[in-house]
Amino acid sequence: MRILLINNYFHDVGGVERVFFAEREMLAQHGHTVIVFSTEDPRNRPSPYAHYFPSSVDFHTRGSLFKKAARFFYSREVAKKLDRLLRETKPDVAHIHGIFDILGPTVVRVLKKHKVRIVFTAHAYKLVCPSGRLFTRGEIDESCKHNILNDVFGRAVQNSVAKSLLGAVALWWNRRSGVFDMFDAIISPCMFLIHKHAEFGFDPARFVHIPNPIDVTKYAVAKSRDAYFLFVGRLVEEKGAALLLEAAARLPQFQFKIVGDGPERARLLEMVRALNLANVSFEGYRPERDLPAYMAGAIAVVVPSVCFETDPYSVLEAQAQGNVVVAAYTGGIPEQIQSGKTGFLFERGNVAALADILTEVAALTPAEREHIGKQARGFVDTIRSPELYYEALLDVLGQKK
Repeated sequence: MRILLINNYFHDVGGVERVFFAEREMLAQHGHTVIVFSTEDPRNRPSPYAHYFPSSVDFHTRGSLFKKAARFFYSREVAKKLDRLLRETKPDVAHIHGIFDILGPTVVRVLKKHKVRIVFTAHAYKLVCPSGRLFTRGEIDESCKHNILNDVFGRAVQNSVAKSLLGAVALWWNRRSGVFDMFDAIISPCMFLIHKHAEFGFDPARFVHIPNPIDVTKYAVAKSRDAYFLFVGRLVEEKGAALLLEAAARLPQFQFKIVGDGPERARLLEMVRALNLANVSFEGYRPERDLPAYMAGAIAVVVPSVCFETDPYSVLEAQAQGNVVVAAYTGGIPEQIQSGKTGFLFERGNVAALADILTEVAALTPAEREHIGKQARGFVDTIRSPELYYEALLDVLGQKK
């Protein structure tokens, strides 16, 4: 098949891009012609299709607000370049991973004009929530279910009324103009996301559950896991690093390492100073190749998210390396972990519960932790293999119109 993969970014940003690039590789390995469409960026990976990429927009930087806002509705540049790509490559199907806010819904309209089958993966909640997170100011926020303007009042998008209003209007317009109805199939990486979209009025029959893939053969299992508890991820409010610091304050006998960077870093460092946490070290951003070394020394990898996660790679990658994972019971994470068997779950946002489980895990013998890690690695090897993902994906991509 000739398969067009579409994503806002063509460089490593987060979990969405990990799935995007993994899929690109496995489709090519199976002999398919893989075409890509994304945006220009100096950090992009090389691609023979780069000359088709339109310019990117970034709401975190200064620049023409009109040009940025226009992407939420229609972009002549995106339409022109995608139209040319489709005419010259003639794909059988398009698989969209991310378009909203950057490439925009123009992509969907152009694909439909060319009568290309459209498969969309819902990696988050962008079909029901202006921010795509169902999370506002440190808390789960589903008030947009009743009125999307609630996200405006709550400044759900980058703590800005203007950006939240733009996001709400764009969501309203996409619904009203039928953009979401143009998807021939919607893939979800977890069942929780399907159920949540059903609560917002989506027909669950439109969704296909295909969990994210991970290749455990790329991860070695280390033995020395007794030095510290480890957090790996972006330092943003919803990932719960602040909760972990509160737990660290209750557990001065243990060391904690924070690997990652983001807008919350300054506030978290201030917490460390205020709580006088001598047992916490910030390692900053580290490239993916450095992470196995950090995981090798961890008693457990902690995922204390306070949002509705979908299928986070922070859990999967730790499991692939045979780590014990301690994670919040939230979103799709319970679908990744059998508590007490392949890891441990604690009540989302509960500092005392987190501290208790960390103490419990530290008290396990190395052999007991190794057994749990081995069970976790076996789980992802069996259930999350790239081959299973490929077979399920091909079934969706190859369906007739």
